[in-house]
Amino acid sequence: MVEMATIAEVARTLKNIALGASPWAPGQGNYGVGGFTADELTAALASGVPGARVEAVDVHAADAMTTDHAHLALTWNETGRAASLPAKLFTKGTPAAASTRILNSAFGLCQNEVRFYNELYPAVAGITLTPYGARLRSGGRFAIALATLEPHEARFFELGSTVPLAHAESVIDALARLHAAYWESPRFAGDLNWLTPYSRQPGWPIGQRVMPLVNRTWLQRRDDVPARIKQLTTRYLKNQNIFDAELESLPPTFCHGDTHAANTFARADGSAGLFDWQQVHKAPGMRDVTYFIGWSLEPELRAASERDLIGRYLDGLRAHGIADAPSLDGAYELHRWLMMIAWNAAWAPLAMYGGDDKTLCTRLLSRFTAALQDLDTAEAVSAVLDRHA
Repeated sequence: MVEMATIAEVARTLKNIALGASPWAPGQGNYGVGGFTADELTAALASGVPGARVEAVDVHAADAMTTDHAHLALTWNETGRAASLPAKLFTKGTPAAASTRILNSAFGLCQNEVRFYNELYPAVAGITLTPYGARLRSGGRFAIALATLEPHEARFFELGSTVPLAHAESVIDALARLHAAYWESPRFAGDLNWLTPYSRQPGWPIGQRVMPLVNRTWLQRRDDVPARIKQLTTRYLKNQNIFDAELESLPPTFCHGDTHAANTFARADGSAGLFDWQQVHKAPGMRDVTYFIGWSLEPELRAASERDLIGRYLDGLRAHGIADAPSLDGAYELHRWLMMIAWNAAWAPLAMYGGDDKTLCTRLLSRFTAALQDLDTAEAVSAVLDRHA
């Protein structure tokens, strides 16, 4: 029998799809990449500089992904220029394309990111970009203004790119800091009760039904994915609820949710940061760690360093006050089957959006199939299923 909660969530998702598909919403001009006014940006950037004022805001559109992006060029008055106030900002806002508005609205992506910057940012300000405004409306309408980092200040990575070991270590340090700040937080039962497990995220009941279809029509037909991996993927998806329950039985923290290299940056001092907080949710911290390792390291480097990186993460948790952090052996065993989550998050978007990029597709499929085989994830998946038999 289908649970009433699932029916209600499907109904909400369908409503959000309709809102996202609509080409218009009241006040939507305030929820795009050009939605921030000169007066708003003056208030956000110059509160400590009496007399400073943004006189003009020029919007320079950038690449659109799951949201529209733009760079803002700010023209300050003489007082603002004398104070060397920021002349550039980065903005994200309502997608112009209906398909991506629907995605944002149905899965709550823009809602997650706006709430992160408005409610969680202060505790982890040192590992992300500074926000100067974040607001939300229904139907995938939103606007966020962020500080920019110049090339001499930070290095950013492209989707599917790999990272050097030094940056991987710095990302692990940042994740340990992030996760320790919210480890088994009592706030999850209070003001942060909107941070749910992934299985209760908006749109998941529909997503869970779409994944097996995409598996049959795309992944299972590919010649560059080993038969054993195809079988493993089908088995995992058939038992998705069991793996959700296994994950949700473990100590939770606040997870970024999409920790591939392109959502990280390397500062000039060697420290790392994270951005793009659209998939935040409540989960064991190892989910973020495994996801990053699977997406961001070439097979040889991953195989040589993943256990050490996991150990570094656990040491980081303890250094930040988490005395009951998992053991290395326990975390590594978890890592073996969590690689399925990272794998599914790679091939499914390729099937739906990125399959035409042959280089990216080949790179990610080969990277993950190597990881799944090296880790013997099939055996780890069987062990989880045996525990729930």
